[in-house]
Amino acid sequence: MFASKNCSFAYRLGIFALFMSAYGILYVIPNFFLSVPPQELPLLWIDEAIPLIPWTFLVYTSDYLVFVLAIFLLSEKERFDSFTRMMFGVLFVCGAFFYGFPTTYPRPDYPAEAHWLLGAVMRFVASADSPRNCFPSMHVGLTAVATWSLRHFGLRTVTAFSLWSLAIFASTLTTKQHYFLDIVGGLFVMGFIALLENRLFSPAIVERQQL
Repeated sequence: MFASKNCSFAYRLGIFALFMSAYGILYVIPNFFLSVPPQELPLLWIDEAIPLIPWTFLVYTSDYLVFVLAIFLLSEKERFDSFTRMMFGVLFVCGAFFYGFPTTYPRPDYPAEAHWLLGAVMRFVASADSPRNCFPSMHVGLTAVATWSLRHFGLRTVTAFSLWSLAIFASTLTTKQHYFLDIVGGLFVMGFIALLENRLFSPAIVERQQL
């Protein structure tokens, strides 16, 4: 029988460091330094109906914790490598849009916030993330990949991460960082990448497990 191999935490951190380097090229550079003028997308009724809700910035930025937990939990090499391939796949597809078809959101000024933590998070988002790189939402796509990669961890874990992810998706609207179309686009990219992963790599994994 095929025995699943674990991968060291150092291996996982190394892959994460490589991913962050690619993230800097495909997200950070076009977010701040792209010379191509970005285009605004149409505001749908849902975009206009949902107000800016300051406390949801905490939910919005919690996607970083989702990634960290996924890296920590995915100790089995096959599953971590699958997670890695999908993360890079979403990054490359979204990055192609950010360079070739840049979009921007008419982000309003953030209100002053008395609570020090919430104020700090809002200032971080305002300074570290310009209102570009909207479509498709990499924020949604990467969060969805992390949650999908944890689907083998039992109903309780899957339910918790799924609800958390849905809250993060919604927070892209309540923080006025994204259009509703961006969410749809991010989920479509994630679904496309997951389908490719299943078609290209799952048969080989099953074959090894049967040896």
